[in-house]
Amino acid sequence: MIKKTPAELSVMKSLAFFAVVFQSALLYVMNHRSPHAEEAIMISILFQVVKFSAPVFVFLVGFHIAQQTDAIHYSRYMSHKWRELIVPYITWSFIYLILFSSHSHAFEAVKQLLLGEAAPHLWYVVMIIQFHLLIVAIVPFFRWLNEKKYWKLFIIVSAITYMGFITFISPIVQSKSYIHYVDRTFLAYFFYFCLGSMAAYTLPSWRKFVIRAIPLNTFLFLSLFIFVGYELFISQGVFSIDLSAITYLKPSMVLYVTSEIVLLYGLSITIVQTKSRLYTTLRFVSRYTYGAYIGHVFFLYMFAPTIPTTIYSLLQAVILFTITTVASVGICYMIHATPFSLLFIGQAREHRTLSIPTISKLKKGIPS
Repeated sequence: MIKKTPAELSVMKSLAFFAVVFQSALLYVMNHRSPHAEEAIMISILFQVVKFSAPVFVFLVGFHIAQQTDAIHYSRYMSHKWRELIVPYITWSFIYLILFSSHSHAFEAVKQLLLGEAAPHLWYVVMIIQFHLLIVAIVPFFRWLNEKKYWKLFIIVSAITYMGFITFISPIVQSKSYIHYVDRTFLAYFFYFCLGSMAAYTLPSWRKFVIRAIPLNTFLFLSLFIFVGYELFISQGVFSIDLSAITYLKPSMVLYVTSEIVLLYGLSITIVQTKSRLYTTLRFVSRYTYGAYIGHVFFLYMFAPTIPTTIYSLLQAVILFTITTVASVGICYMIHATPFSLLFIGQAREHRTLSIPTISKLKKGIPS
C-alpha cells in the first residue's frame, strides 16, 4: 500500500534510526573498550544528544495511526502488522538468542521473546505493537477529539498525566522485580504517541508552531541538555559512568526529549526544503529503517572486532556506527525484493509525500 505522508516524517525516521545505531556503537565502546575518563565524558554527552530515537519512533507511529481515515478491519490490520513487524522480530530474536543467550531451556527463550530481551533494542517492538493492538479504540477517540476541537486541552492533560506517571514509576524501573517491566508498556511512552497524533490532525498549525518555536525551543533544549548532563555526572561521577542508566523514564528526560522532538521536526522541514542529496539519502534510508533497526546489533557485533583498539575510543564508535549503518541498510536494500524480505525486514514500502510550504510561508501561517 502506498500512503501519503509528510516528507519531513521520512527524514525524522532516518535521523532516529541513525541515532539508535550511534547509541549502540557508543554503548559497545563504553562497555567493551574501557575508554579513558575524558573520552567517557564525551561519549556520555553524545549519547544524551542522540537519546531521542525511541520517543521519535513512537511519535511517528502516533502520526501514522492518526492518518487512518478508512474503517478499520481489525483482523486484516493485525494480519498486516504480523507480517510487517512481528515476523521479522521473531526471526531476529531467535538469531540473537543463539548468539547472545546463555540459557538453553525453552521457558527462558519464550520469556525473552515476549519481553523483548533477546537483544538490548528489541524491547521497542514489544512496546510499539501494543499501540497497534489498541487501534480500534485509539482511532475513534482521536476522531472524536478532532471533531470537538479538544486537541490543545488533550495534550495539556496528557502532558500533566504523563509527567505524574513518570515521576511515580521512575524509581520502579530501576528495581530488579518484575514490576520494572512497566518500561516496555505503551503507558511508559503514550505522551509521544499522543503528540504525534495531534501533529497529524493539526499539521498546518503544528508546522507553523514548530518553525516559530525554533529560537525559544533551541534555548530550552540547550538548558535541558545541560541539566540532564549535570544529573548524570552528579548521580554517577565522571569515573563511573553507566550509559544504561540514562533512561527516558524520568521527568527531566521527558522535558528534554519533547523539546528535542520539536527541534528535530523543524530540522527535518529545513532538510526537506533544501532538496539536497542529504534529503534524497534520508528518504531512501527511511524505507528500510525497521529491518535495519532490528538487525543492526547483529552487524555491530560482527564488525566490532575489526575496529582497531589503538585509536581513540570515540573514533572507534564513529567507525563502528558508519560500518553498521551501511551494512544494515545495504543488506535490507539487497533482500527487500526477495522471499527473505518478510522474514528479516518486514515490508519496505514506498510513500508518496505531501507538499510542504516554505519556511517563510510557515512563519506567516500559510497552510499547505
